[in-house]
Order: sequence, then structure tokens, then C-alpha cells
Amino acid sequence: MAIYHANIKTISRSKGHSSIAAAAYRAGLLLSDERTGQRHDYRRRDGVVETRCMAPVGSPAWALDPHQLWVEAERAERRKDSTVAREFEFALPHELDEDQRSSLATDVTRALVERYGFAAQASIHSPGSKGGLNHHVHILATTRRIGPDGLTDKTRELDGGPTGREEVEWVRALVASSVNAHLEAAGIDARVDHRTLKVQAEEALARGDLAAAAVLSRQPTRHLGKSAAAMLRRGLESGRGEINEQIALDNLHGLERIAREFDKEAWFQGQGIAAEGYGEQPSGPRKGKRLRFGLANGGGEVELSPRMLAKARDYGLFGSDPADQPPLPQRVTSQELLEGIVETWRELVSAGAEAALTWTRRVVEHAAAGASAFADSSAVWTKLREVLRSMKQLKHRLSAYSRRQQAERRAIRLVHMAEQSWEEFNANHPRPGCPWPEHEWKARRTRRLVALEKRSAELEKARKLTTPEEAAACDASVLESQMRLEACSEALASVGLTEGEPNSAGNVRNLHAIDSPDSPPSLGPSPRFH
Repeated sequence: MAIYHANIKTISRSKGHSSIAAAAYRAGLLLSDERTGQRHDYRRRDGVVETRCMAPVGSPAWALDPHQLWVEAERAERRKDSTVAREFEFALPHELDEDQRSSLATDVTRALVERYGFAAQASIHSPGSKGGLNHHVHILATTRRIGPDGLTDKTRELDGGPTGREEVEWVRALVASSVNAHLEAAGIDARVDHRTLKVQAEEALARGDLAAAAVLSRQPTRHLGKSAAAMLRRGLESGRGEINEQIALDNLHGLERIAREFDKEAWFQGQGIAAEGYGEQPSGPRKGKRLRFGLANGGGEVELSPRMLAKARDYGLFGSDPADQPPLPQRVTSQELLEGIVETWRELVSAGAEAALTWTRRVVEHAAAGASAFADSSAVWTKLREVLRSMKQLKHRLSAYSRRQQAERRAIRLVHMAEQSWEEFNANHPRPGCPWPEHEWKARRTRRLVALEKRSAELEKARKLTTPEEAAACDASVLESQMRLEACSEALASVGLTEGEPNSAGNVRNLHAIDSPDSPPSLGPSPRFH
């Protein structure tokens, strides 16, 4: 599914940056900086698909040569804190092929050059891993317009203030419209939207699309960046990655809270899907029932249905973890359910949770054997679905407290980092003066203090979720899930297992053939993933 990502940032000498170094890295070139005498050699860099320069009609020939363009850009700036380049970065849909992505990047670069009159270098990068989807382009632009005589006046309209915000919005809209036009031309149904989730939710409410409004009220995740993404690929912990996992979990719980207010049994009976874990259900559907709930960015009435839940899934609300997915209004086969039960059982065994799951163990034995009792009858299919979902819920709850502990450890690290930044600033810059004037010194100091206070509040919140009382609550939740799973498994046995009892010929594999030979011992009635 195509995603929208666009970012605009500046390359400034005050931050120790160089437009020549930036251009060399993004294009995979060797460029020399005559101002500092440094050579920036990135010719061995992987992932650069193509690089091209563009400039307004009538510009000097050197504007199309990165070896000369960025030397001239640096030479045009006299101040030691000058902004020497501006970068426009945006995602290229992986649904497009290489030529189509090149055409999209060229069209956007040309539109920027025509609007602002600068020279630009567009470098397309491929994903950092095989099979990855992170195709994107870096458009590095001069901060000055260029004419027949070379670089001229600054592009001040992009510097900030009301005009700057309007221009940023224009650029974001340009990227979205260009991406959608190229997706449509390629015959691809996916579309992107540059507007904030708040604006999209308000529009959905206005047109009466209540399901979309509910989905769009989710909290947005944060952009990972290359460092955090690389850490996650290596299996390391990443602060931003963990924050995104928590945001996705919070979004899921938000919709679950809403869904629990509705008659789930009535929704799903017509689709062959049973609800579980919500107590006794009324006997008939309640037509047109609506629930008023608070959107993240406003209010509105939302009426949920199986079709709407499927649409919510399409919007990507539930993340990528299959265990977190709500039921779709479509029927899977009994064989697929059996395979899911066996696979999930392995995960429960690895957590030591099997000791309290006598009936579930019996169900898994039959599932592993493909017992004849598991036919595609409605009653058996429904019970299979209940067992699988209960198993996944138990797996999720087993790891809940461990995730809270991880969040606390992450919060402690972030507090230490904020404290170190605060202490170093006060030690190195105790009062206004060189290198910053008083107003900038105060702003930098305030930012560090605010960050420290924010991280401290996050740590306090994380610690409240790891108290002995919370641990006991998590244990109680696990026990509840175990009892629910056992009840579902026993109900399944009552409708199916008695007809498909394993025979003496050994049609059923021993559980040790399912579990690993050295499965861990039971951790007690309420173990947790660690």
C-alpha cells in the first residue's frame, strides 16, 4: 500500500553542514570543497539509483553539473551561518517500477524548479534491504535563484513565517497530487493524502463516512529515520521503533474500546464469525445503533459494522502484527484455522503456558493430526475460530507486562540522555554570550529543560504501569484469558472431538512432535513472555 512521506529541511553552516558534502552523499559522487579543502568521496555508496540536475531555461551550463553547481552555491554564501542548500525528500511508491519512479521524481523536481527558480539535484535511492519498500528521492536545491549570470537572490518565501507555511503546504500537495497521478496512470488503485489525520477525519465526518472518521482519529506514528530503521533491521532496540509499537497498540485498544460497546455477536453471525470474550449477547441485531465517542481530534458519531472493520483494516489502523488484527467479514477455511492453532500453540508452549491448558492441548493434538471431526461445518468452524482468537489473546496478554518493563527501561534511558544534555549545556554555556546571543541561548536552554521535564513525566507514567499492583492485574488478565481459552476448547471438544477421537493406530502425532524437544517447563498458572 502506497504511503505518503515528505520532508523539507535545510543544510546550514551553523550546524556544521556543507552542501557539497550533502550532494556527494546523496548522489554517490566524489566532490571537493574549495572553501575547506575537503574531499567528500561516496563513490562506493550503495543504493543510489540515479542522479540528475535541473535548472531554469537559460541557466549556465555548470548548473547541470554537480561538481560545479555546489562549488558555486557555497561560493555565493558569505556568512558563517548561511543556509547553503534546501532538501525536499519524499517517498516513491514501491508499486511503481523503476522508470515510473524516475518519471515521478523528474516531474516533481521540474515543478519545484519552475516555481522557485533554483537549481536542483534529484537523487533516487533504493531500499536499504533486499525486498524493501523504502524507495525515495532527495531533491537538493540551491537557496538562491539562478539566471543566465549565475546565482542571484535568495528564495526567502521558503524561510518561514505565514508565507513559508503556505509554501510548505503547496509542496506537500504537489507531491501528493503527483504521486496519485502517476499511480493512476500506472493503473494502480492506491492513493496517498498529504493532509493531517485531523483534517482527513473532519472531512470524513462532513461527508458522512463515519468508519473512515473513526480510523483517521488514530494517533500518527513517527518517522523512523535511517539510524532507527537500521537498528531495527539488526534486531536492536530503537527508541522511535518502540514508540511506534506503543502508538500502534494504543490505536488498537482505542478501537477495541469502541467495539466493545456494540453487539458484536449480531454483527458477525451473518458472516459466519462468532464474537468471543464479550459476555452474553442479545438474541437479535440492533439496527442502526450508534455510539457517540470522542475522536482524538474532535467528536462525532460512529456506527461500526463488519464492512467498516474491514475498511479500518485497509486503512492500516491495526499495524502489521497478525495477532492484533480484528476478524474480517470473510470466511477462512478450517484447514487454515487448524494450522493457525498449531502455530500459536508453539508460541504458548515457548512461554511455558501449556500446563494450565488441558483442553487446549487436546484440541491441538487433533488439529495437528487433521482429525476428521474438523469438517467445514458451521458449528465446528465457529468454535475453531473462537479457540484461535482466544489463543492469540492469551499470547498477547502474556507479553503485556514485559512490554511495560521495556517501556520503563526505554524511558529511563531517555531521561538519562535529557539529563546529560541539560547538564552539559549548563556546564559549557552557563550564561549568554559567545557563541549565541541571549535570546538564542535562552531558547536552547529552554528546549533542553522542556525535554527533560517531558522525559521525566514519561518515566513517571511508565513506572506507574510496572507497580506490583499492575503486575498482579496483568497476572489476573492472563488467568482470565487461560480460563476463556479452556472454555472455548472444551466447547469445541463437545461438538467435534468426540467424533474424531484419535485411534490406536496413531493418527495423532504426540505433542512432543509439535513442540520442540526441549520445550521450557511450565512457569506456573500465569507466565509472561520475557
